[in-house]
Amino acid sequence: MFVIFVLLVAVVLPASSVEAHDGIKGVGDAWLPFTISMITLMVFWCMYGIGARRISSPIERWLAFNVASLVTVLTMLIPLGGWVEESSAMHMIQHMLIMAVIMPLYMLARPLPQWVAVGGWPVVWLLKPLLYFSRYPMHTAFLQGVIIWFWHTPKFYNLALANPWWHLIEHICLVLGACVFWWSVLNRRTAVTLLALLFTLMHTGMLGALLTFAQIPLYNDSRDFNDQQLAGLIMWVPAGLPYLIAAIWCSLYWFRDTDGAVSFWRDS
Repeated sequence: MFVIFVLLVAVVLPASSVEAHDGIKGVGDAWLPFTISMITLMVFWCMYGIGARRISSPIERWLAFNVASLVTVLTMLIPLGGWVEESSAMHMIQHMLIMAVIMPLYMLARPLPQWVAVGGWPVVWLLKPLLYFSRYPMHTAFLQGVIIWFWHTPKFYNLALANPWWHLIEHICLVLGACVFWWSVLNRRTAVTLLALLFTLMHTGMLGALLTFAQIPLYNDSRDFNDQQLAGLIMWVPAGLPYLIAAIWCSLYWFRDTDGAVSFWRDS
C-alpha cells in the first residue's frame, strides 16, 4: 500500500503543481503546508506498516487503515487545481471525507498498538490526553460540533480558503475533533454514545439545511449560489449516513445488552 501511495503522489503532483491552488495567491504559499501534510501522513503510514510486522493486526483492521490512508491522499489532492476555491461543494466533500469517512476508518483500524510498538513512550505521551478525553462521548460530540460550526461560519470559512496555512489549521482541527469523537463512540455502546451520535447527526443536518435553504450566498458573493445549496445537501444527506449507521449499530448492541441484563434479573 505504501508503494501505491508513492506512485500516486509521483504521478499526480507534477501535473497538478503547475496550477495548484489557483484561488490562493502564490503556489509556493500553498505548497509548503501541503508538503507538511503529506509528510505527516507518510510518517504515520510507515509507522503503522512497521508496527504491523511486530504486532499483527486482523486483516479487516489492516484494510481499514490502508483504505483510510489512500482516501486521505485523494482528499489532500482535492484542493489542487483550485477546485476547493471555486466550489463550495468540493470543499464540503473534502470536509465530509475527513470527518465521516477517513477518521471512522482509522478508528476502526485501531492502530495504537502498531504505533506504540514503533514510537514507544512519545506516542503514548502524545495521545494520552486525547484518549482520556475520549472517555466522555458527549464531551467529544460537543467539541466536534463547536469545531464544525466554527469553521463553517463565513469569516473563518473564507479565511481558510484565502490562506493555505489557515486551511491546514482548519483540517487539523477537523481531524482532531473527529478522531476523539469516533474513538469515543466506536469503543462504547451505551445510551450516552447513542445520544452523542444523534446529537451530531442533528446539528450537522441543521447546518446542511441552513446552507441548502439560505436565500443569499453565505461565504462568497462570487460563488455559484446553486453550488452552495449542493454543499448543504452533501452535508445534510450523504454525510449524515455514517452517523446514522453508527447510531443504529450502537443501539442494536445497547438494546441487546439491555435485554440480556433484564433476562438475567428475571431468571434470578
